[in-house]
Amino acid sequence: MQITRNSLDTSAGPSDWFTGTVYVDTVAAPSNGSRLSASSVHFTPGARTAWHTHPNGQTIWVLEGVGLCQRRGGSIEIIRPATRQPGADHVSDDEYTVAPAL
Repeated sequence: MQITRNSLDTSAGPSDWFTGTVYVDTVAAPSNGSRLSASSVHFTPGARTAWHTHPNGQTIWVLEGVGLCQRRGGSIEIIRPATRQPGADHVSDDEYTVAPAL
């Protein structure tokens, strides 16, 4: 077994990506030609993302809390501890929510 420890500190979510207070922990960064990255994103109440797209798709697992999510042109969806489908433009507005994003 190989144990890899994250050497990066928790950082504030960049203001051009998020409104409100958001914290990001990098779990895995792309390496050896891989495009896969993983972050644990912590939303505080009222924090939200800007509209954005993930060209290679994204899957989000909500671990804690309840949030709101919307695909461009779609209705607002409540997200709870569950899996989010990848690929669409989306924005979220959350109560305190923890969600690793791949």
